[in-house]
Amino acid sequence: MKDLRTIVASTILLALAAPALAYAQMMHAPPVPMSPAQFAQAAPGQSVEIAVRVKRVERTTLYTELLVHETDSQAKATGKDVIIFFADGTPVVMGAASDVTAGATLYVYGVLTKPGRVDAKRVVVDTKYVTVH
Repeated sequence: MKDLRTIVASTILLALAAPALAYAQMMHAPPVPMSPAQFAQAAPGQSVEIAVRVKRVERTTLYTELLVHETDSQAKATGKDVIIFFADGTPVVMGAASDVTAGATLYVYGVLTKPGRVDAKRVVVDTKYVTVH
Protein backbone atom coordinates (compact mmCIF):
# COMPACT_ATOMS: atom_id res chain seq x y z
CA MET A 1 0.00 0.00 0.00
CA LYS A 2 2.89 2.35 0.82
CA ASP A 3 4.43 1.71 -2.60
CA LEU A 4 1.13 2.48 -4.29
CA ARG A 5 0.92 5.86 -2.53
CA THR A 6 4.47 6.68 -3.58
CA ILE A 7 3.72 5.79 -7.20
CA VAL A 8 0.51 7.85 -7.22
CA ALA A 9 2.22 10.85 -5.59
CA SER A 10 5.11 10.66 -8.07
CA THR A 11 2.72 10.47 -11.00
CA ILE A 12 0.80 13.52 -9.78
CA LEU A 13 3.99 15.53 -9.26
CA LEU A 14 5.25 14.60 -12.71
CA ALA A 15 1.91 15.57 -14.29
CA LEU A 16 2.05 18.96 -12.57
CA ALA A 17 5.70 19.60 -13.47
CA ALA A 18 5.51 18.60 -17.17
CA PRO A 19 3.69 21.75 -18.42
CA ALA A 20 6.12 24.00 -16.55
CA LEU A 21 9.11 22.19 -18.08
CA ALA A 22 7.60 22.39 -21.58
CA TYR A 23 6.91 26.12 -21.14
CA ALA A 24 10.47 26.78 -19.97
CA GLN A 25 11.83 24.92 -22.99
CA MET A 26 9.60 26.84 -25.42
CA MET A 27 10.59 30.17 -23.90
CA HIS A 28 14.28 29.46 -24.44
CA ALA A 29 15.73 32.01 -26.86
CA PRO A 30 16.81 30.63 -30.24
CA PRO A 31 20.56 30.45 -30.89
CA VAL A 32 22.29 33.49 -32.36
CA PRO A 33 24.32 32.81 -35.52
CA MET A 34 27.89 33.98 -35.97
CA SER A 35 28.39 37.51 -37.18
CA PRO A 36 29.95 37.98 -40.64
CA ALA A 37 33.20 39.05 -38.92
CA GLN A 38 33.26 35.89 -36.78
CA PHE A 39 32.52 33.76 -39.82
CA ALA A 40 35.31 35.45 -41.81
CA GLN A 41 37.77 34.74 -38.98
CA ALA A 42 36.82 31.05 -38.65
CA ALA A 43 39.53 28.57 -39.57
CA PRO A 44 39.02 25.51 -41.78
CA GLY A 45 37.87 22.59 -39.64
CA GLN A 46 36.10 24.89 -37.17
CA SER A 47 32.44 24.38 -36.30
CA VAL A 48 30.26 27.27 -37.46
CA GLU A 49 26.66 28.35 -36.91
CA ILE A 50 25.40 30.73 -39.59
CA ALA A 51 22.16 32.13 -40.94
CA VAL A 52 21.77 32.14 -44.72
CA ARG A 53 19.21 32.67 -47.46
CA VAL A 54 19.29 30.15 -50.31
CA LYS A 55 19.85 31.67 -53.75
CA ARG A 56 19.84 28.41 -55.69
CA VAL A 57 20.21 24.67 -55.22
CA GLU A 58 22.20 22.34 -57.45
CA ARG A 59 22.02 18.72 -56.29
CA THR A 60 23.86 18.70 -52.94
CA THR A 61 25.21 22.24 -53.21
CA LEU A 62 23.43 25.28 -51.80
CA TYR A 63 24.46 28.69 -53.11
CA THR A 64 23.51 31.06 -50.31
CA GLU A 65 23.89 34.58 -48.97
CA LEU A 66 25.13 35.13 -45.41
CA LEU A 67 22.66 36.94 -43.14
CA VAL A 68 23.23 39.20 -40.15
CA HIS A 69 21.08 38.45 -37.11
CA GLU A 70 19.17 41.55 -35.98
CA THR A 71 16.39 40.06 -33.83
CA ASP A 72 14.94 36.58 -33.39
CA SER A 73 12.59 37.32 -36.30
CA GLN A 74 14.63 39.70 -38.50
CA ALA A 75 17.86 39.35 -40.45
CA LYS A 76 19.70 41.55 -42.91
CA ALA A 77 21.31 40.42 -46.15
CA THR A 78 25.09 40.94 -46.34
CA GLY A 79 25.81 40.28 -50.01
CA LYS A 80 28.48 37.72 -48.96
CA ASP A 81 28.19 34.35 -50.69
CA VAL A 82 28.51 31.05 -48.85
CA ILE A 83 28.53 27.68 -50.60
CA ILE A 84 27.13 24.87 -48.48
CA PHE A 85 27.50 21.14 -49.06
CA PHE A 86 24.10 19.67 -48.09
CA ALA A 87 24.47 15.89 -48.31
CA ASP A 88 21.49 13.54 -48.60
CA GLY A 89 20.51 12.54 -45.08
CA THR A 90 21.64 15.77 -43.43
CA PRO A 91 19.25 16.27 -40.50
CA VAL A 92 16.67 19.01 -41.15
CA VAL A 93 14.81 20.57 -38.22
CA MET A 94 11.51 22.52 -38.37
CA GLY A 95 10.96 21.33 -41.90
CA ALA A 96 12.16 18.80 -44.42
CA ALA A 97 14.89 18.63 -47.05
CA SER A 98 12.22 19.57 -49.61
CA ASP A 99 11.89 22.97 -47.83
CA VAL A 100 15.51 23.79 -48.69
CA THR A 101 14.79 25.69 -51.89
CA ALA A 102 15.61 29.10 -53.40
CA GLY A 103 14.40 31.82 -51.05
CA ALA A 104 14.48 29.66 -47.91
CA THR A 105 16.16 31.06 -44.81
CA LEU A 106 18.24 28.54 -42.90
CA TYR A 107 20.24 28.27 -39.71
CA VAL A 108 23.15 25.99 -40.53
CA TYR A 109 25.31 24.06 -38.09
CA GLY A 110 28.37 22.92 -39.97
CA VAL A 111 32.11 22.77 -40.42
CA LEU A 112 34.07 25.33 -42.40
CA THR A 113 35.98 23.46 -45.11
CA LYS A 114 37.65 26.54 -46.60
CA PRO A 115 36.78 30.26 -46.63
CA GLY A 116 33.18 30.71 -47.73
CA ARG A 117 32.44 26.97 -47.84
CA VAL A 118 30.60 24.95 -45.22
CA ASP A 119 29.80 21.25 -44.86
CA ALA A 120 26.30 21.24 -43.26
CA LYS A 121 25.85 18.87 -40.31
CA ARG A 122 22.34 20.04 -39.38
CA VAL A 123 19.97 22.58 -40.94
CA VAL A 124 17.09 24.44 -39.32
CA VAL A 125 14.47 25.84 -41.71
CA ASP A 126 13.62 29.37 -40.47
CA THR A 127 11.64 30.56 -43.51
CA LYS A 128 8.37 30.92 -41.58
CA TYR A 129 10.00 32.70 -38.65
CA VAL A 130 12.69 35.02 -40.03
CA THR A 131 12.14 37.99 -42.33
CA VAL A 132 15.11 39.21 -44.40
CA HIS A 133 15.47 42.83 -45.44
